Amino acid sequence: MKKIGRWLLKMLVIILILAGVGTAGYFGYQWYQIKQLNDARPKVVTAKDGTNTNAAWYTTSFYNEQLRRKYSFINKVSNYVPPRTWAGKDFPIPGLIKTKSYNFETKKYDTATAMTPQGITVAKQYILLTAYDGDHKHASVIYVLNKNTGKYLKTIQVNGRPHLGGIAYDPVSGNVWITGSIGKSSALMSFPLKEAISYNEKLHAPIKFNHSIAIPTLEKASTVTYYDNQLFVGFFNMYGRGRVASYTISRSGKNKNSITNNEIKSVTGTVSWSDPSGVTSMNKQVQGIAIYDNKIFLSQSYGSGNSKLYIFPSTALDALDEKNAEKVIDMPPYLEQITAYRGQLLCVFESGSKLYAKPDIVIIDRILSININALFGN
Repeated sequence: MKKIGRWLLKMLVIILILAGVGTAGYFGYQWYQIKQLNDARPKVVTAKDGTNTNAAWYTTSFYNEQLRRKYSFINKVSNYVPPRTWAGKDFPIPGLIKTKSYNFETKKYDTATAMTPQGITVAKQYILLTAYDGDHKHASVIYVLNKNTGKYLKTIQVNGRPHLGGIAYDPVSGNVWITGSIGKSSALMSFPLKEAISYNEKLHAPIKFNHSIAIPTLEKASTVTYYDNQLFVGFFNMYGRGRVASYTISRSGKNKNSITNNEIKSVTGTVSWSDPSGVTSMNKQVQGIAIYDNKIFLSQSYGSGNSKLYIFPSTALDALDEKNAEKVIDMPPYLEQITAYRGQLLCVFESGSKLYAKPDIVIIDRILSININALFGN
């Protein structure tokens, strides 16, 4: 019995030693990954307003290495196939390290360090990027970049702390549309692009909307895109099936350049409500929509696993179900909104936010531009 007891004690010691070595090895590897990530970070460059304008996490060489090693196909269609336009190509997303924004706790403007990018659109000579504060203290913002050079121009303050998501540009009216909320309802708000161009960020005032429309039929609108006089709005559902609804923009009458075709006054009498002219379903976690030629693109992600890019024929507009997709492509984690522009698919990821950046994933801290034809081998 004593021999058995000594043997059991010896085995227990060995097990504890092995467990300790394993734990130390795990945390040692974690420490190495974090050190490698921090060593790869480029020097911080700031604009006059204090917003950082450099890529937040990777140097260009390290970024290309990571993309090539883990997503060779995406690297090919992004970096090896000549782009059809250079607009947005690898432009760093500004403000991920620091952004001046209104702090609702301190009641003053200070620096937000957890801005989380969500949406992207091209509007005339500009690229507009939306972001919300992941710490939920500061106002949401819209970054304005020069479309051709990527130069950071300004940060626009948005009223409140909405989980600011999708953004789209209507070239007919010149309105910029964003998704947000009114009370507990999803909403679409718009402002003229000319107001964004003339916006004086030194005044720190939130930009004024010319349309604010509640959409009670969609619980949480996460993305919006413009195509052929319509706004296509995506609904993010964490647990069930998502939805994509289309709204026709009126070009005449009292609702000109708005989607309030069927007006119903709310309880307050100040909000116009809208019902969609068409609705389709999609599996959960719809994050972005883009339409180009005869193709519909949907981005889907949740968590730190691979995102998905679904490609459908335009004939599947009323049946955007995974089984009807022509192609499904693995993408890096945390893919958010996508927009099609001159043959390129411009993609934004929230992995550039400090809340989602992790050493074991490929962090996309810049706009990823993909040649659409190359996705089909053309």
